[in-house]
Parts: sequence; C-alpha cells; structure tokens
Amino acid sequence: MASRKTKAIILVSVIVLIISGIIGYRIYSKTQADKERAGRVSQGQAVAVEVATVGRKDITPVLAFSSNFEPVWSADISGKVDGRIERLNVDEGDAVSAGMTIAVLDMGELSAQVIQAEGSLFQAKANLEQAELDLKRMESLATSGAISVQSLDSARTKRDLAAGQVRSAEGALALYDNKLTGATITSPRDGVVVKRYLQTGFYAKAGSPIISVADISTLLAKATVGEAEIAQLQLGATVKIKVDALGGQEFTGTVTRLSPVATVPSRTFIAEVSIPNQQNILKAGMFAKAEVPVKPHLQAIVVPETALVMREDVKTVYVLTANNKVQQRVLKLGYVGNGWAEVLEGLNEGDQIVVAGQNKLRDGSTVRMGAPGEAGK
Repeated sequence: MASRKTKAIILVSVIVLIISGIIGYRIYSKTQADKERAGRVSQGQAVAVEVATVGRKDITPVLAFSSNFEPVWSADISGKVDGRIERLNVDEGDAVSAGMTIAVLDMGELSAQVIQAEGSLFQAKANLEQAELDLKRMESLATSGAISVQSLDSARTKRDLAAGQVRSAEGALALYDNKLTGATITSPRDGVVVKRYLQTGFYAKAGSPIISVADISTLLAKATVGEAEIAQLQLGATVKIKVDALGGQEFTGTVTRLSPVATVPSRTFIAEVSIPNQQNILKAGMFAKAEVPVKPHLQAIVVPETALVMREDVKTVYVLTANNKVQQRVLKLGYVGNGWAEVLEGLNEGDQIVVAGQNKLRDGSTVRMGAPGEAGK
C-alpha cells in the first residue's frame, strides 16, 4: 500500500515538472520573439531626431562646495577669580563692544584683603624708614669709633630686611588688586552674546565660562576640497554664496585661507571663504553653497549637456554617420556645467551629434531629421 502511494507522488511530481517546463519554454520563446520583432522594427523605421554640429566655446569651470557658516571669531568669557555673580549685564542676542563690562562678581572679602594688604605695605614702609634712620646714625657713630663694625653691619642688615618686606607687601597688594580687577569681567572684542551659561546669583569658578561671545560681522564658510581642486583655487578669488534658508539669495565672499597641509589619509584641504555680514542677514550655522569660478578653458570642444547618454556608467553621444545612421561614441569629458560638457576625447570639431530624440536610439539606428518637437517619434 505504501509503495503505491510513493509511486503516485513521484508520478504527480514528474507531471508538474513537465508542465512547468513547457510553460517556461513558451514564455521564453515569446519574449525572444518580441525582442527580435522589436529589433527588426527599430532597424527598419527611422527615428526623428535633432542634430547639432560640434563646435568650440570658451567655458569657465566653477568649483562648487557646501559648508556651514561659522563666526570669524568666538570665545567663552570667564572670570579670573572665584565669586558669586553680583550683576550680569547681558543676555543672549545682545551686542557687546570691546572693553564693555559683561558681569561683576561679589568681591567683598577680596576688598577687605586689599585693605589689609595696603596696611601691611604702610607698616613695611614705616619699618624701612626707621631702619634707614638707624643705619645713618650707626654710620655716623662708626666714623668716630663709638661703635663696633659688627653693630654697623647689624644695622645695615635690618635696613635690607625692611626693604625686602616692603617689596613683599607691594607684591601682595598688586596680587589682590589684580584679583579685584578680575572681578569685573569685560568683553575682549566686539561681538554678539550667543550663549549664556550662568545667571545672576550663581557662583562662578575661575575659568568657568559665563557667556560665549562671537563676532558675526564676518562669517566663514569652510569647504573640504581635493588635491586637484586646491590647485585651482587662489587667495583673493571671488566666491558666489547661495543660502537656501534665505530663498536662494546670493552673497559675495572671498577666499581668505587655503590650508598648506593635507588631511591624511583622505588627502583633502580646507578652503576658507570670508563673507561680510554687516547687515546681520546671515546667521552662524546656516547651510551655504559656494561657487568659485576658476581659470577659463579657451576654445574647448563642447557639446550640449542634454546630448549625453549614459551607457554602462560612461557618458556617450550619438554621432551622425553616412546613410543617416548613428554611431554611439564613448566620451572622455572635462568640466560639465552650465548646460555644456567639455569633450577631451571622442569627438572632433565639425562632427554632427544627436541633441534630441537620442533616448529612442541604439548604435546603428537609422534616423531622419525631424521638425522641432518631433524628435524621438
């Protein structure tokens, strides 16, 4: 009984495989026949195209980069001494000028130390004055032989010690004065407050940032460029800047720095572009597109960019040959942009190429000159 069931299963499987093979063969045959029929139709029917003659043209390559705006200068501002913030005069977005008081720390204890140091200095000066008077008297007595040389040396040593105490007191007073001056925190240059870290009443440690100030009167756009591109850039070159956040509005910048050393292992360089921002229209952090025109290519062989056809990751064009046939040629291109492609190899001046209708062509297709708008039909 089991043997019959096994035989039945095998028989059904064989029948299914045979039917599947027949269906697959018919589908393949029909597909191949359709391709052959389409090929014959394409070979026999001329495609309407538009052609143009290859010529020469002066083109100016443009290097395009993307970057974010950065302030030309920015720094975190902090105090030189510890202290509670007694007064904070600015907030985020406020403009500051060089030397402007940003914050004042509570320095009551330090003020008392300054007064104490002043008193120590007065006392040291008084001791020095007394020691000098004693030394003069000793010198007079020593001249007459009334005192020993040892007593004169002792008076001179006391005078020197008193002078040293004066210098020490002056140093202590200068130190406390400097700390007291450090309690008044000022801006080192003009700018805008872009970040506030602490508020009035907070205790600020020496060196801990209280605010961050940035100079945005000029912004920087830093672009990463390759070896070939850095060689084409020059300091002082004019740069066109487009900002999408401002509706594509254009601004003008200048190349102000080119890094002298490449970053490895990528072997890229940094090109720095400065953009004036006196009207504060631009904001740090905005995305920008930079375009830098480089040395023109004079009388280059060019073709319209729309004439290019991709074939296996290479760019080609269809060239008109004898008997209204076309030949697909692989091109070696230079600069491509502004609607034109620079041809380094693959075409000669005077060649006629298909500029419209090429999407319906293949190598060896027959073409005919079509009226405007008829190409590809």
